[in-house]
Amino acid sequence: MRKVILGVSLAIAAGAGAARAADYVVVKSTDPAIKPGLALNGGQRVALGAGQTVTLIAAAGDLTTLRGGPSGATTPARTTAQADAGKLDTLRALIDPPPPGRTFGGRRGGVCPDPTALKTLDDILAAQSAGCAAAAREALDALATTTPN
Repeated sequence: MRKVILGVSLAIAAGAGAARAADYVVVKSTDPAIKPGLALNGGQRVALGAGQTVTLIAAAGDLTTLRGGPSGATTPARTTAQADAGKLDTLRALIDPPPPGRTFGGRRGGVCPDPTALKTLDDILAAQSAGCAAAAREALDALATTTPN
């Protein structure tokens, strides 16, 4: 009986670790094997080809560029509080939208903001949730092309 309880406890612990929110989302990648929208954890090894790069964004909006080497690359460990899973899920939906034909409602009214006015990740996600996905995507692309650390 103790073996069964121990096995169930280990399975629950493993599942709890897997449920942890990701720390980063891939915004851009020059490696065809790593697609934008991929969620990554801090300290995770990425099979990034030598000479290839990926740009990651955290829930706080900070950008990080990884450069591939002979053994890939490792995402930096996050020293701040756990990532906001909801924010990163919304960001993933913006980066990797559902297939055409699926709609989640139209714009809630008003005019979409100028993408150049959307300077922070929070501004971009607010525009997306207001139904301005095209403006949000353009602003995210502009944000991702800034020089990350």
